Parts: sequence; C-alpha cells; structure tokens
Amino acid sequence: MARNQSRDPLVLSPHWHVDCRLPAELPDDRVVSSRFLVNLPFGLIALGLLVFFGWLLSNDLSLRSNIADWARRIQDSRIEVANIKQQQREYTTLAFKIETAHSLMKSRLFVTHFMTQLSRSRLGPMVIDTVESFDANLIVRGTLGGTAEQATRSIGAYVEQLKQDPEIGQHFESIAVSNFERAPGSALQNFELTFKFKPEVSQ
Repeated sequence: MARNQSRDPLVLSPHWHVDCRLPAELPDDRVVSSRFLVNLPFGLIALGLLVFFGWLLSNDLSLRSNIADWARRIQDSRIEVANIKQQQREYTTLAFKIETAHSLMKSRLFVTHFMTQLSRSRLGPMVIDTVESFDANLIVRGTLGGTAEQATRSIGAYVEQLKQDPEIGQHFESIAVSNFERAPGSALQNFELTFKFKPEVSQ
C-alpha cells in the first residue's frame, strides 16, 4: 500500500506547496537568447533613425523660426530704410549743388565779367559773334569793318590792349590772333582770337 502511494502523482511531497512547474513545456533558453540578440541590432537601428529624424525636425523648426524672425525684422525696418533712402537722395542733390557752386567759385574767369571787359575794350567797327570756352583756352570770333590793312592794324592793337588790360590780361598766358580773313562776298574781315589760360598752380 505504501508503494502504491509513493507512485501516485497526487501524493503530496514533503514540500509545503504544490509544485506547478512543467519543465517539459518550457522553451529552450538558447532559443530565447538568439531571438533577443537578433532583435537588438534592429532595435538600435530604429532608435538611431528616430534620433536622426528628431534632429532633422529640430533643425527645420529652428530654421523656420529664424526665417520668420528675420522676415519680421525686415518688415519692421522698411520705414526706416525708406527714410534712409530719402536722406541719401537729398544728400546727393545737395552734394551736386555744392560741387557745382564750388566749381563756379573756383573758376579761373567768370564768363559774365570777361564778356563785360571784352565789350568795354571792343573797337568801334568790331562785332563779337561767339565766345567758346575750353579747358585750356577761350576762342572769340567776330567781324571787323574797314579795309584789310586797317583791320589788320586794328586787330593787332586790340590784342595788345587786351594783354595790357588788368582785368583780362592777368588771367591768360597768351592772347593771339589765330585766324584773320576776308568774309566771302563782304567788305568785313572775319577774325578769331585765342586766349590761352595760365597753367593752374597745384596747391
């Protein structure tokens, strides 16, 4: 009877609780380890991709924020930029006026004053037609009445008079007759006087 009781699976062991383990149905430890090792690299790759995309998203959001900030600054500064451009145009206009006035003040000879002095010393039968101004000289053209001999003496005396004139002669290095000929079909003589400026002294 005791032998049969020891073989009966329902007979309690000396332990204080029932042993519910089923060793035959448990999976092999080696299978669990291999599956874990296979899934670990894929998990690490997935985690790396997640971190990478998170970094890209963070950079994108930061760039969008910077663009919006600069767009707001540009919008706020448009009025200031317009004012600066207006001031630049005003300064440009003012600078042009100042340079023009300076060039006129620095001129070696005022045209109106020169014409006044030229007319004051003009001979009676002389008519001044044109006055051209260049960088290095002035050209005065006109006609002179009388015979060729009289006109020749008159234009020579007129040139000497201009050289001695304190209001005219001091501004020129030389004053000479550059052309003198009879006008076609007329008794008048055409003349051309060249007034060569004195070279400017560099400051």
